[in-house]
Amino acid sequence: MTGTEFWDYKDQITFDKEKPGKALLKETPDSRTTLWCLLPGQHIHPHGHEGDHIWIILEGVGNFLGDGGPRSVEPGTILVAPQGQSHGIENNGDEGLVFLSVSA
Repeated sequence: MTGTEFWDYKDQITFDKEKPGKALLKETPDSRTTLWCLLPGQHIHPHGHEGDHIWIILEGVGNFLGDGGPRSVEPGTILVAPQGQSHGIENNGDEGLVFLSVSA
């Protein structure tokens, strides 16, 4: 087992003009921590899968796409999508949307 790891998320930001940027920060047998980076107009289609997902919005604005229709997100928004719950996101702002995803 490795020790505790630390990152400055700003050093991990990776935007891609072709698709949402994705930086895998850490994967363990029990969880996966990913930094997602979406340019204006990019989105992740709503989808569901095994494991709970916790998203923490760090930069930018957008809409959470899932059960109950779109819901605005901004820096400081934290959401939990339980296992099997549909979840997606779109960047409808003028700047990059950056969020941390923890899957367990």
